[in-house]
Amino acid sequence: MMSKLKNKLDHLDKNKDKIKKRWETIDSQQGLSTRQKLEKLVNLTIKREERSLERKPTFQDDILENEGRGFIIREFSYPLNAVYGKFALAEWKRVTSHHLAIISGDEAFLRVSPMKLLFFDTETTGISGGTGTIPFMLGIGFFEDDHFRVKIFILNDLNRENDFLEEVDRFFQRYEFSAAVTYNGKSFDFPLMEARYILQRKRFPLLKLPHLDFLYPARTLWKYTYESRKLIHLGDILLGISRDEDVDASQIPTMYFNYLRSRSFGLIQRIVEHNALDLVGLAGLLLLGIKYLEDISFTNDEGEILGTAKLYEKYGDFTEADRLYNILKQSAVRDDVMEKAVKGLAIIMKKKKLYGKAAELWETLSGYSDRLALRELSVHLEHREKNYIKALEWVREGLKIIDLTETQRQDFEKRYKRLNRKIEALEKEE
Repeated sequence: MMSKLKNKLDHLDKNKDKIKKRWETIDSQQGLSTRQKLEKLVNLTIKREERSLERKPTFQDDILENEGRGFIIREFSYPLNAVYGKFALAEWKRVTSHHLAIISGDEAFLRVSPMKLLFFDTETTGISGGTGTIPFMLGIGFFEDDHFRVKIFILNDLNRENDFLEEVDRFFQRYEFSAAVTYNGKSFDFPLMEARYILQRKRFPLLKLPHLDFLYPARTLWKYTYESRKLIHLGDILLGISRDEDVDASQIPTMYFNYLRSRSFGLIQRIVEHNALDLVGLAGLLLLGIKYLEDISFTNDEGEILGTAKLYEKYGDFTEADRLYNILKQSAVRDDVMEKAVKGLAIIMKKKKLYGKAAELWETLSGYSDRLALRELSVHLEHREKNYIKALEWVREGLKIIDLTETQRQDFEKRYKRLNRKIEALEKEE
């Protein structure tokens, strides 16, 4: 068995530089032995090579040069039966508006048609934002005729931005999209697009649609499993979408300006492909997150189960969050996951006003020197149980924590003095 693994590793040796980042991500996962991590690295890389041809999109080679109009267009088409990781994009047909509402935390998505989502991404002349930053490439992904289509609009003349945006508007008008999906769109893409539209005395049409910025649910889902939640890294590890030959994002502005000077499309071809892969990766990752909601057997480790439980909790589905937290409470191997699952259960019990059960969970957390749990215990015992002596004991435990913030220490000290006064008053009454 080990010799077979060694042969596979030798096969990968020539690509060691390309897979270095992939290994760093896998190695950061807790709960796996070194051998399991190596097997995961080997299988992920070799299977990716075997599937690469199946995943290659159909490329529509119909550049619209549009002389005098200031833009060109590229299109990609990904068949829905293409397999990414554990599933095919065709499974989007089973996604419900309820799934989208949970993962977004927004009930507006209960009125959204999943197959009419618009996936949106920009490439810009800088990453700082502001009116000096121009989105020169707009990528739009959508479902149509058993394919995931990607349409990319490229600004071909900086002086013809108005023509560019008008063409994009005409495209939006031809389709009745029900919502927009981005990755960091709320902080970057949408504010930037809104500014560009205002400068052209227009209104950015996507502002009227419900907006799911998947960066935030992704951070919740994979916070406890992967150090990086960048779209490229997650797509590589979770979907097997290789970005080994991808363009360096920091070089994109320079490549674009070189293109404007030379008019050689080859200079931005890789940027176009980069944008298309971002969109198909976004659609795939969102689908994977939804599949976690349906069945936690699709998750890779307990950290992802914890992230899924937190999505349910944020949405307000305490029944499902409670179920997943209890699964982790009974079976989690990692201490950090166990602690956060118990803390999640305690929060739910408190919201349900089941203070006795919450207190039991806070007491469990006290074993982790959890300052919030110690504070909650002291509050519960002082104000609900009127057990000042026991409450004082938990306050003393809180004051033993070395890395308390000044505010936290002052809070515990204030409670300590008040509880002592109450105990003294009771003793005088006796």
